[in-house]
Amino acid sequence: MLRPLLLLALYSAAASAAGTTVKAYNSYGGAPYIEGRRGLAPELVAYVNRKLAGHYTLQLVSLQRRDLNQLMEARGGFDGVALFLAPAFIGDVPRKRFHWSPAFLDDSNAIVSRIDNPVRYDGPASLVGLRFAGIYGNRYPGIDEFVGKGIRRGNAADAISNLRKLVKGEADFTVMPLSSFRYLRRQLDKEKLPLGQLHVGDKPFNQFGRHFVLAPGGGDLAQRLDQIAAAMPCDREWRRIAARYHFTLAQGCR
Repeated sequence: MLRPLLLLALYSAAASAAGTTVKAYNSYGGAPYIEGRRGLAPELVAYVNRKLAGHYTLQLVSLQRRDLNQLMEARGGFDGVALFLAPAFIGDVPRKRFHWSPAFLDDSNAIVSRIDNPVRYDGPASLVGLRFAGIYGNRYPGIDEFVGKGIRRGNAADAISNLRKLVKGEADFTVMPLSSFRYLRRQLDKEKLPLGQLHVGDKPFNQFGRHFVLAPGGGDLAQRLDQIAAAMPCDREWRRIAARYHFTLAQGCR
């Protein structure tokens, strides 16, 4: 029989978890992740909150990637959960610094260039002498190591700004998620930018899954998010949301 003090401690822990608001950090500032008050990020948070059923409540916080990087690397530790990340994005390919949920989306990065000067990536040597359009704070393994050594990098706030730079001839290539490019075609059409001037590489620059990321020892919340993420590819509601934003579902149930 459990002692009264132990019962009280267990009840207090459960009540505390139920009333916990957790910050959910999104470092993608443009469409399709954020579009005014809408977008994939707020839809993901609303979806997860329904699945958490009051045990926790995620609160969306949008910030730039460089600020999220600083937050996750702070000495005081990282609280909350980061959305949509992959290990290579934050230098944690061994997955030892943070807790990674199962992937809930599959994605790939494509090299986008101009059709009159197409970039066919074959290692860093194929990029020497070119102007690269990146996003502030984003890491690009396979490119960053050669910036200043034949590759010139300029930055913008979001992916669509880099597509505009390509069309205007202000950059030679950018690297962006293929999912985002498919979605942003609509915006380019609205702006009457000549999509025919853009060339998407035949082969992906890299492929990756998108995860929830927490500090090590995320406890009960990490376990719940792991269970939610593992079930998402087979969940009809999530499948509808992902399809609306032109994303591919991770693992199975395709």
